[in-house]
Amino acid sequence: MRLLSLIARRHLSSGHNLSFISLVSYLSIAGLAIGIAVLILTLGILNGFEREVQEKIISFDGHIRVKGFLGNPVSESQPQLDSVVASIPQITGRLPYINHAATARVQGRTEAVFVEAFDGDTSRAVIGTWKNLVAGQFHLNGAEGERPGIIIGAALAEKLGTKPGERMTLMDLSSLGKPGRAPRIGQFKISGIYETGLNEYDESIVYVNLKAAQRLFDYKDLITGEILLLHGLDDTDAVAAVLDENLDYPLLPSTWKERHSNLFAWLSLQKYPITVVFALVALVALLNIMSSMTMIVMEKTNDIGILRAVGFSRKRISHLFFIEGGIVGLFGVTLGVTLALFLGWIQRRFQILSIPEEVYFMSDLPLMFATSHVVTVAVFGFLAAVLASLYPAWKASGIEPAQAVRYE
Repeated sequence: MRLLSLIARRHLSSGHNLSFISLVSYLSIAGLAIGIAVLILTLGILNGFEREVQEKIISFDGHIRVKGFLGNPVSESQPQLDSVVASIPQITGRLPYINHAATARVQGRTEAVFVEAFDGDTSRAVIGTWKNLVAGQFHLNGAEGERPGIIIGAALAEKLGTKPGERMTLMDLSSLGKPGRAPRIGQFKISGIYETGLNEYDESIVYVNLKAAQRLFDYKDLITGEILLLHGLDDTDAVAAVLDENLDYPLLPSTWKERHSNLFAWLSLQKYPITVVFALVALVALLNIMSSMTMIVMEKTNDIGILRAVGFSRKRISHLFFIEGGIVGLFGVTLGVTLALFLGWIQRRFQILSIPEEVYFMSDLPLMFATSHVVTVAVFGFLAAVLASLYPAWKASGIEPAQAVRYE
């Protein structure tokens, strides 16, 4: 085997009678490296985009929400839920919340919104909206003697033409049309403006204090449900299964995946065609390897004939060219993985490539390399390079010594 490796290295590194064969060999390695790098970067971008969207959604939606059947309010005191949650170590935080439709009015301009209400003192530990503030402060309770605070999205603030410090009036839509009763309204002070890049949320979700929402919507000691924060994304399905099994009517759990199933189904659907398209780049590189190896066989016909004449079997000649394919694959894969990781580091460090935030929910091209994906692409690239040498190896093993050296 050492002898075959030595001969394979000499074939690839020594000069060739046909000068372009050396160039084609080097281009084959470069082509494989580019194909591997493009495929790894593509998977990294898809993973990064999906993770970025996940983190943004979870930051203001939570991992799991437990609420009343058909969205009906439930009591703040839930001994059943307390018992189940206490038995699940993956749950690291919980937060009572209210979700209710309302209208927001500022200086004669009105927009329909959904009010999300939390306990202002503990919401930071579960809800990450405060991390996306672009103006003002994340302050829901309001100072003594002042109106309670409200946090609104940048898109909604633009529609209403408002800014932090101004007054906003919320009106409970469910209180409209009841004879003899005035609509329920509440006044708030805009304390902050957030921007996630997800317009669906930025223009429709506002955040207020839980007690203020209970007064506005006449909930008294009722809430919509509780938000549960988990140790990690991978725990979502397992915890949801335990909750489903142990919670009775009227409590129903729903995960972030279920609430946004259409979005993540679309993201998953995009992975396959994009990956296949960029995998074709690597396929072209493998065809180049086959072509260069075939030309080496044509040029080294005399050398192969001599090896056959001194006792090399057809099997050993085949192994020789499999080794050459492996060497090309190893160099190409190593260069490709290195190139992909280097370019990924540059993008994550300096954020050179930007994308329109209003379309993609983020301003910079996200990258997240999964070790399993990098290893899979590298192994596949190496094995494919070895398989690409199958035809050249078969062709070389069929050379007869007498024909190879006839004109020497």
